[in-house]
Formats: sequence, C-alpha cells, structure tokens
Amino acid sequence: MSLKTKPRKRLIGYARVSTQQQDLDSGDELVIAEWDRATRSMWDGLQIIKAVIDAGAAIKVLDRSYIDLATPMGRGFMAMMSAMAEDERLRIIKRTHEGRQIARAKGVRMGRKPKLTPHQMKEARQRLAEGEPTRSLAKSYGVSISTIPRLAA
Repeated sequence: MSLKTKPRKRLIGYARVSTQQQDLDSGDELVIAEWDRATRSMWDGLQIIKAVIDAGAAIKVLDRSYIDLATPMGRGFMAMMSAMAEDERLRIIKRTHEGRQIARAKGVRMGRKPKLTPHQMKEARQRLAEGEPTRSLAKSYGVSISTIPRLAA
C-alpha cells in the first residue's frame, strides 16, 4: 500500500475574465454554467473546446450536461449550439439597433443626463476661457474634474 494519494480532482468555474496568470494547465475539469454565455461565436466556442482538450482537461456544461464533449460528436453538437447562440446574439443586436434608431427618430435622447444645465455649461465655458482652473470650476459646480474639459469640446 502506497502512502502517496491521488491528487484531488478540481473543478474550475468559467467567468469571462482574462489575466496572464490564468491557464488550463492546473485543472482537470472546466465547469461552465451556460454554454452560450461563455462563448461569443461559434469559432470562440471551438477555440475554448480545443484549448481545454489540448490542456488535458475536460469540460462540463451544466445547462447541456447530456452532451459528452469527450467525443467528436459531442464537440460537433456543441459547435452547432454555439452557431445557434451566435445567430441569436446577432438578431438581438440588430433588433436593439433598430429600436434605438426608431427612438432617436422620435426625439428620444440616449445616455446619461448632463450634469450641468445649458446655462451652467455656457457659464463654465466662459470661466474656462478666462483662465479659471479646471479644479476650481469642478468644485464650484459639484462635478468631477473630468467633466469640465469636455465642455470645451
């Protein structure tokens, strides 16, 4: 009987963050909650599968647990799922873009409301032109320092 014990199997969760320290060399199984949330395109999905398999790790997709990614058929099916997710994502982007265009045509303004009123903006531009420091202008209007230089543009 050997005193050496087999290393404990580790599960690694997937989140779309990237650092140089992250790699798949240290894990046995990559666990992903939802496949279509983990990939941006079919090619992205295939690259993830290839990188994990090449690193000697396995993939477990919780919302597609019936798919065996250890087989070529399973990987092919997952590539098809990635393509369908990419198609849906493109349709959502198209509908969102069309909705924004319709809203703009109706006069809806997008984005944050301005921090300063039009009168305050005019006054701040004038004071800036007269040489008043950005920091003191920002303090007097109760806005961040980065707001004031944008008024000059």
